[in-house]
Amino acid sequence: MRRKASPVSSSQDGGTNEAGDQPQTKGFIDRIDNVYASAENSDGFVDRAPRRTERHAHQWGDPRANPRFFVEDLHPGAPATISLWDDLESVYAFAYYGRHAEALGKGKEWFVNSEWPFYVAWWVEDDHIPTRQDASQRLEHLHDHGSTPHAFDFKTPFDDVGKPWRMDRGEIRERSEVVKKFDEDNPTGL
Repeated sequence: MRRKASPVSSSQDGGTNEAGDQPQTKGFIDRIDNVYASAENSDGFVDRAPRRTERHAHQWGDPRANPRFFVEDLHPGAPATISLWDDLESVYAFAYYGRHAEALGKGKEWFVNSEWPFYVAWWVEDDHIPTRQDASQRLEHLHDHGSTPHAFDFKTPFDDVGKPWRMDRGEIRERSEVVKKFDEDNPTGL
């Protein structure tokens, strides 16, 4: 079986308008742990790379790796996530329902209006742990070539053998209920 690795955060290599300790991005920073908890309790979630501030053994790669679009002087912060999911429907349900969807709705307040994609998806073998370098390269590929089996988005997804894929809306609905229920049962106070 193959699993999908997907940076699912709206912040995947999208520079913030201000550094993380500034008032304009405080709402984003305050939500990170709650959004991670929501992902980790979603159907189909497998694993995620730790935050840059968390200790880890670097199996997910260099935490400072960024795609070529990131320009340190222009993008005060470049938050990025990588997560592994069993299927596209699961990551889609997490990304567009519940806490993550609420955060996406506030993206204009927190993030630079970029000309590059803010997320990318691709399939990986079960025993492969994608790295931040992989994610950066795939994001660049999506930007340069559009959606392909190598790197794609939810608008034009591919299955694990490289054929165009139509996501199952019934599965998305089912999985989104789990996301919403967890979020309702675990209020954040934000």
